Amino acid sequence: MRRNFISAFVAGMAVAFALGGCQHKMTAVPTSFDSVVVDKNERLVPGDTLSPACTLHVNLKYATPEDSVTRLINESIVRMALDKEETDDYAMLEPQVAVDSFVTSYIRDYRTELTPYYKEELQKGNVGSWYNYQYELNTSIVPSKDGVWGYQLELITYEGGAHGSHTITYMNFDKATGRQLTLDDVFAPGYVEPLAQVLLVALQDKLQMKSLDELHDNGFLTWTDMYPTPNFLLGPDGVRFYYNAYEIAPYACGPTELVVSYEALKDLLKQEANQ
Repeated sequence: MRRNFISAFVAGMAVAFALGGCQHKMTAVPTSFDSVVVDKNERLVPGDTLSPACTLHVNLKYATPEDSVTRLINESIVRMALDKEETDDYAMLEPQVAVDSFVTSYIRDYRTELTPYYKEELQKGNVGSWYNYQYELNTSIVPSKDGVWGYQLELITYEGGAHGSHTITYMNFDKATGRQLTLDDVFAPGYVEPLAQVLLVALQDKLQMKSLDELHDNGFLTWTDMYPTPNFLLGPDGVRFYYNAYEIAPYACGPTELVVSYEALKDLLKQEANQ
């Protein structure tokens, strides 16, 4: 009888340890973010220290450890950050490989496109400063609503022309699934027109202007009606709508940021977004 008791006890302990081991293995590792950082300064003519240069800085944050959630997040991040042409497909690559491939391609295109013009102007003794290119991409995790990862991409470029470009793009990720959230995920059906009206009022309040005519006189909404931009952030206390230069106003007016409280949007939000 004692032998049977000991055998049962040992078997029970073995099962307990086995279950404990399984539970330990199944414990999810919290999502965190690491960075790929690349800095390059490449001459238009390799080896010629007097030739113009292309300066690149990329700091791309990506989700870890690798699982189904972080893969979805990273594909969306890389696609937004690096896929500039329809033929680009960096999103299918690991973040480090994607950034390295993008930088290599950017430098190759810089040399291929500009070298013939540079050599022609060099012979004439009249080389413009516009041959010096700049590409700077910085990303960060920003404060956001519970259950959401807020992600910001800031891109500064100069690729010839009268002036460079400075844009900010926001992304929102469901922490549970890794899926990028769109306006349609956040707002109830039929939201477009009433939300546009809310944003128009917010714009007037921000600029302290009382009418659409006054906005027009100051360069705003002269070529477009007000619209809910897909460039938004689900912040801790409200939704941030970000319009880059040229979207609703000329370059000289700069970007426009409108923050609308969740309370002001409660009738337009889906029930789950109100929580």
